[in-house]
Amino acid sequence: MGIRDATVEVATMKFVRQHTSIPVPKVTVSGKVYSQETKDAILSQLRSFITQLRQIGPPPQSPPFICNFLGGPIMDHRLCVDHPYGPYRDEEQMNLQIRQGLTVDRFAEIGKFPKEVTELIRRSHDLRHPIVFTHNDIAMRNIMIDGDRVTGLIDWECAGWLPAHWEYVKANWTEFYVEEWVRDLRIFIPPFDMENEADRAIGWSRSCMASLDIPFDPSWDLSWEARPHSLNL
Repeated sequence: MGIRDATVEVATMKFVRQHTSIPVPKVTVSGKVYSQETKDAILSQLRSFITQLRQIGPPPQSPPFICNFLGGPIMDHRLCVDHPYGPYRDEEQMNLQIRQGLTVDRFAEIGKFPKEVTELIRRSHDLRHPIVFTHNDIAMRNIMIDGDRVTGLIDWECAGWLPAHWEYVKANWTEFYVEEWVRDLRIFIPPFDMENEADRAIGWSRSCMASLDIPFDPSWDLSWEARPHSLNL
C-alpha cells in the first residue's frame, strides 16, 4: 500500500472541476460489459476528458518541474511502491529515478538486457516530452459509468504535471491483463508506442533494489505553489 495524500487529491479534484468539464464524484461501480455503440460513446467522452487535461497549461515554473498539483512529490507506484517521489527538476531526472540512478548502460548490464532492448531504453530516455497535466491512474476501476455516460473519473491522488507520454504508459500497466482495455487505450489517450515498449522492458517498480533519493534543491522556484489559493481551492 502506498501513502495516500488526501490533501493533494482533494485540491487536485477542485482544480480539475474549475478547469474542465470532467465529473469527479466520489462514487464506485462494478464492472460491466457494454455494447459497441455504448463503448464508442464512453471512449469519446474519455478522449475529451484527456484532451481537456492536457490543455491545462503548466504553472509558471523554472525548471519545468514534474510534480503533483501542489508542487510536491508524485504518488506513483510505477516510480516507487514505498512512498512518493520527486518533485523532479525535469524528465531527465525522472528517468534517472526509473533507472535507480544508473546510466542506461549500467542499468542494462545489471538487468542483463540484450543490446536491442538497451538501445530502445536509451532512445526513449533521450526524448524530452512536453509537460502536461496528467491523471496518472487511468484504469477501469476509476471510470464511473451510467449507461453510455461517464459520470465520474476518480482517484486523483496520483495526478500532476508529467511528461506527455506518461498517461499512456501508466494506463498500459493498470489493466495490462485485459486485452480489450490495452487495445482501446490508444483511442482516448495519445499513444506513445516506443516509450511504452521501453517501459515494459524496464519492468514495474524496482523498489526492491537500492532506491534513489533525489534531494530537493531549495534554489528551485516553487513560488507558483501559491496558485491554488488564487483559485479559491
